[in-house]
Amino acid sequence: MKLLDILLTANRNLTRSKLRTIFTILAIFVGGFTLTLTTALNTGANEYLQRQLGNVSVPGVFQVVPKTDVNPLQTGGVKEYDPEKQQGSITDILNSTFTQNEVDKLSKVEGVDIARPLYALSGKYVTRADGTGKKYQVSQVVQNIGLRFDLAAGRLINDTDTDSIVVTEDYATAMGLSGQDGVGKKIKLAYEDVRGNITQQEVTIVGVMKKTFLTSGQLYVSFNVSQKMAEDQGKAARFFGALVRFKDATDATDEKVLKDRLQAAGNFTAMSIKERIGTVTSVVSAITAALNVVGIIALVAASFGIINTLLMSVYERTQEIGLMKALGMRRGKVFGLFALEAALVGFWGSLVAIGAATGVTLIVNKVASDSFLKDFEGFTLLVVDWQNALFVMGLIMLIAFVAGTFPAIKASRLNPIEALRSE
Repeated sequence: MKLLDILLTANRNLTRSKLRTIFTILAIFVGGFTLTLTTALNTGANEYLQRQLGNVSVPGVFQVVPKTDVNPLQTGGVKEYDPEKQQGSITDILNSTFTQNEVDKLSKVEGVDIARPLYALSGKYVTRADGTGKKYQVSQVVQNIGLRFDLAAGRLINDTDTDSIVVTEDYATAMGLSGQDGVGKKIKLAYEDVRGNITQQEVTIVGVMKKTFLTSGQLYVSFNVSQKMAEDQGKAARFFGALVRFKDATDATDEKVLKDRLQAAGNFTAMSIKERIGTVTSVVSAITAALNVVGIIALVAASFGIINTLLMSVYERTQEIGLMKALGMRRGKVFGLFALEAALVGFWGSLVAIGAATGVTLIVNKVASDSFLKDFEGFTLLVVDWQNALFVMGLIMLIAFVAGTFPAIKASRLNPIEALRSE
């Protein structure tokens, strides 16, 4: 028998016991459906993150904070006091550890262009400068930290800007300053000073950002604005870190070398913006990998169903196997016949699973885009990529093939004379 003949015969043999084959395929379907959806979730999340964050980071920009043994998740353990290391609670470390002396040390590192304090700022609200609009709550005010966000209008803040701000589209729309209409307009940024008084600072919109999950609720201000706010809020003398930028850094620059230089300048920990973004994508990948394990476990469980199905088939077709071997079919082709039957069970199960998962993704994506993802433009929650679909199909067929080897070996080893005598 040629390979095509064996394949067609194996596929035909699956229809001998339709009900048993259907239930085995359904067992495969559960695992395949789960695995397809989890890989679709991973693809959808990573595509969105890549679109939103792929070009955000600027080469050679680092956030530097004090090196510390404080672990916010650690609950016990007595440690010896070390004056060289930061002490106290995690709140103390985040809010009152860096001084200008540390920033000056970083500014003297070889290749550093700019080293500035990194403040933790809090705002109250923003409103139109002419006083005609409503006040809109501000969750976080962030100084310009060298990120390249996608803009709907205008430009990003540069090093020479003063009294400038970049707002997200939702803030601009709420104040009636959306798109290009908002660029160049003045607004008032209000915050609470160290005495509890509300202070308003007039700033000019230089850019309007497209809304992303990374910038949701944030306003980016020029350094002089953040410095003034820090002074008023009592955070100008001691702050939680520094922002450092190296000159002439490119995408090809080895950031590890730059990072080592910063950390050698003192008791510092440096992290590039690219590393921080990479952490987000790593978390997403880890979550989806854990979900993939669930699908693989279901497939392993289904493999026992394949073994049972084929063992029953071998038992029912013992005389037929004996006749085929008596007519000259070799052990290898008998093995291949039953192994292909197992692989075909995996093929049909995975095909149905991928088809069903594709249909479900259309429904889920529609519901998600109309509800909890409506504020995240361009975020397709589930994306069934054809390469991932082929991978899932191949994996399922491999598991099915491996599961079918035991019954196939048993069939190939049958003695033809004893097989023909069986009843």
